[in-house]
Amino acid sequence: MKNLFKYLITFIAATAMLFADVVSGTFTTAISVLSTSGVSIRNFQVSDTSGSANTVILYDNDSASSTNRVYAAYTGVLQYTTNVVMSFTNFTGVAQTYTNTVLATSNVTVAASTNQARRVFTFTVPANGTVTFTPTYPAGTTFGLQLKATGNGSYNADYAPLP
Repeated sequence: MKNLFKYLITFIAATAMLFADVVSGTFTTAISVLSTSGVSIRNFQVSDTSGSANTVILYDNDSASSTNRVYAAYTGVLQYTTNVVMSFTNFTGVAQTYTNTVLATSNVTVAASTNQARRVFTFTVPANGTVTFTPTYPAGTTFGLQLKATGNGSYNADYAPLP
């Protein structure tokens, strides 16, 4: 049984490696979209070619024009405690009153909002230097992978698409 478990884990790991993407490219100060769907980042290397310190930010976003993400309005649930008073007359004609604290809920509308997309990682790359991001566990994105920089450079990304 132990061997079956080992073989199963090895098979799953080997299958996951088949779907990995290794992508290389260059970037400028414009926004670069590396993926338009969710990915699992295993390794990301950034090199500066601008000759000055460079800040590179990876966002969980799929937009080629903005680092902002629009979140639609939705209905949320608000929970609060309130008192409920119960009054009745018992069979002997005596009025009885009980006060109970209960948990009540009500629906609220949460307005649409535009916020900066979630930052996956921020690199500060020295002039003509290289920085590598290798998370202990793969860093995941939901919407895509977007790169924004303050200078020019190149990247090597090792990631797998999410199912």
